[in-house]
Amino acid sequence: MSKTKPMILKFLNDRSGAAFIEFALLASIFVTLSFAIIDFGRMMWLNNTVEHVATEGARYAAVRGSNKSSPVDADQVTSYVQDRATGIPAADMNISVTWSPNNNPGGSVTVLVTYNYDYIIGGMLGFDPVDLQGRSTMIVN
Repeated sequence: MSKTKPMILKFLNDRSGAAFIEFALLASIFVTLSFAIIDFGRMMWLNNTVEHVATEGARYAAVRGSNKSSPVDADQVTSYVQDRATGIPAADMNISVTWSPNNNPGGSVTVLVTYNYDYIIGGMLGFDPVDLQGRSTMIVN
């Protein structure tokens, strides 16, 4: 019995695996935080893209009014916006093109682009998807 007691004390005082356990706990938090930062950055990039293509679409429609040699319609503007939306699948965007009152010079065109961004790591953390929206209005030339 005297040999057993020192072995138990020796085992309880052994600290050889403590650093590994501490690293495992902190590394999981660090990796999760790193991916969350990347995910948030990706969302901001896509938000900027949505706003940019809305502006590009409004400009495309504004300089191609009814008095030009090749006026555009809503489908052509939608196609133009989808082609320029780098990193966003065309099927995942909702694009609305409206002229007020029409596409004659002096009227206005509004392009509204929406995209439902679903977080990658944020979804695991319980964040709800975010609607990214870009709107631009320009006067038709």
